[in-house]
Amino acid sequence: MAGIQISEEFFKKFGKRFPPESFLARESEPGDTMFLINTGKVAVIKKTPAGEKILATLNDGDFFGEMALIGVQDRRAATVKTLTEVTVLELNRMAFEALIKRSPEIAMKVISTLAERLRDSNGKLAALVHRNDFVRTAAYLHHLACDKGLKCSPDETGRLMVFRRDTVSQALGVSVEQIDRFLSLARKARFVAQNGEWVWVPYPSYLLPFGEVLAKLTSV
Repeated sequence: MAGIQISEEFFKKFGKRFPPESFLARESEPGDTMFLINTGKVAVIKKTPAGEKILATLNDGDFFGEMALIGVQDRRAATVKTLTEVTVLELNRMAFEALIKRSPEIAMKVISTLAERLRDSNGKLAALVHRNDFVRTAAYLHHLACDKGLKCSPDETGRLMVFRRDTVSQALGVSVEQIDRFLSLARKARFVAQNGEWVWVPYPSYLLPFGEVLAKLTSV
């Protein structure tokens, strides 16, 4: 993540403290400030057809709400709730511009982190719209394969990636047992090969149709 260092001067001027279980932002509500986390941990929560899901957890040096400052959104895209006591900077556009002028490297961190966050969030959101556990898992594995997967040779169509079951379980709201069940069936059908956390997907485009077939079979 960003790892932005907050100066004592800026924290004295714009710093705020929140206890656990506080809401720093609520989905769909108006918002025109961004937050830099000085200390503590928050959860980024999104409403989906399958209920509320945690998209990410953020902590020291991370930021959120930047879309409000760059003119992309005038309403919050997700809910942000504190998991621990949190200290943050809450910045409007003028304060953020002043921070960037003092520290140009912050601008580069914001840009690079924003690009990575958008790619990952788009993949998670695409997976979350599905109600079935197998389809959600297949969709997110497809996202990881296409966006983060590594080719083993230039002419390979397959992708190799790290697939952490507990992280994916938290992101998608799918139990680890269901993820293991999907991977077991996918291995038997030779749509994936697995060695611990490393997963090889020979044909990423086949994953979602496979998940949909499993969904139909298990619903009968």
